[in-house]
Amino acid sequence: MKEKKSKKKVTGESRRDFLKTKVLGGMVGLLGMPLLSWGTFNNQEVSTLKNSPFMQDGTVDWTAVKQQFTLEQGRYHFRTASVGPSPKVVVDTVVDAMRDLESKGQNRHDFIKPVRDKIATFLNTSADQIGMITNTTEGMNIVAQTVKLKAGDEVILSKDDHIGGAAPWLALQKETGIVIKLIELDPSGKKNLDLVKEAITDKTKIVVICHVTCTTGLVLPVRDIAAYCRKKGVLSCVDGAQAMGMIAVDLQEINPDFYVTSGHKWLFGPKGTGLIYVHKEILAQSDPVYAGAYTDSKFNLSTLTLEYKHTADRYEYGTRNTPITLGFGAAIDFMSTIGMQNIEKRGKELARYFKSEISKHPGIEMLTPKDEECTAAIVTVRIKGIDAVNRCSHIAYHDNVHMRGIYENDLNGIRLAFAIFNTKEEIDHALQILIREMNNETSNE
Repeated sequence: MKEKKSKKKVTGESRRDFLKTKVLGGMVGLLGMPLLSWGTFNNQEVSTLKNSPFMQDGTVDWTAVKQQFTLEQGRYHFRTASVGPSPKVVVDTVVDAMRDLESKGQNRHDFIKPVRDKIATFLNTSADQIGMITNTTEGMNIVAQTVKLKAGDEVILSKDDHIGGAAPWLALQKETGIVIKLIELDPSGKKNLDLVKEAITDKTKIVVICHVTCTTGLVLPVRDIAAYCRKKGVLSCVDGAQAMGMIAVDLQEINPDFYVTSGHKWLFGPKGTGLIYVHKEILAQSDPVYAGAYTDSKFNLSTLTLEYKHTADRYEYGTRNTPITLGFGAAIDFMSTIGMQNIEKRGKELARYFKSEISKHPGIEMLTPKDEECTAAIVTVRIKGIDAVNRCSHIAYHDNVHMRGIYENDLNGIRLAFAIFNTKEEIDHALQILIREMNNETSNE
């Protein structure tokens, strides 16, 4: 007679342990190692990397890293600066969490806090200053509505800003009559701090600047810009959509008033994830732009009482998508098993290789500077006579090579983003496509 296997029922107090071991423990099976702790990352980095399945004799096995991604075979994906694919552990975390929570009819808003703590440590800041949001655009809208501007107040943007970073301020211009001043960035990367300094006047209230531009991948001196703004009594807001996950980001060192970013690009997190950092001084002096559950420190409808939180978790109002938030945490764990220094180094190595090879073809103009001090893993080029946006769509359809046409600031460029799953062999293939397009355009002249 066969003995019946007992089934352990997961209820009540065991729920948190279940998700930690089953849902959040997805890395055990996928990466052959235990999940990183809910809390710290930076002070565990040495031991984490030492035990990482991606490290071989002190170096990263990039082939093993690439195997964690499930991109379809034959796809050449150089669009991480738009959308980064999620590795297996992130996808499995989201799916497993959704299955479990939906089977119990639960949401578990309380599971967001450990992820927030993890991200705060990853960015070297306090969790009270981090709020989990949906993307950079939402974060920039929150900033625009938090800073109480009036007609005539100046906001400084750059001509290389993405629509998600610029549109909230253009909308505010329509609503209140603020003045937007546009900076033409120095493409060499040498003079951008001075350009910001020169643009600031006694009417300037906030400088909104990219950490890394979406156009040419120019890395801006955001620490120095934020420090100068603070000296002048001007607020600073950094758009980190292209920075976090591509280069190391230390918010304590940068010390901006606001920093907003997305989880779906270089962090390889789920789509619909992001974060906003708000300096503690701003949090203490401002209220949330939305009101509802979790924005309050005290609520009583009978006495018409509503008092707001002055911590950044007030932006996590209402019912949230807990599974993708947990997936965001898994993405941070995944990145930490590789190490941000290794990731940044790898991106620059691939970009350097591409720049070296493309420089052999004078018919292809490089818009991204060669200087690695002000560039990272994005390279943008231009081919004379080509409509970059339309041609990138054509190449994606016919060659399965995915790049992005850059229309911002009228650059008409072709952007390639070199992520940790890309290889030099893939870059060689992309080079052949670009050379073909150059030759075809030359022969048509």
